[in-house]
Amino acid sequence: MDVQIEPKLLTGKIVEITEMSAKIELKGKMGILHLPLRSVFTDKKLEIDDEVEIYVSYAKVL
Repeated sequence: MDVQIEPKLLTGKIVEITEMSAKIELKGKMGILHLPLRSVFTDKKLEIDDEVEIYVSYAKVL
């Protein structure tokens, strides 16, 4: 069975920033992500409580 997996847009906010990563709390009890700063795209300095959007998809077991 071949299932189409499409990314979903989730929102959240930054709850912690280190020299190397940003900790993002997703809305709707979807969890917490630690992202390396090189994968966060912005033109401004990151601050606590900044709103973020992230596209995610489901894991597909092979």
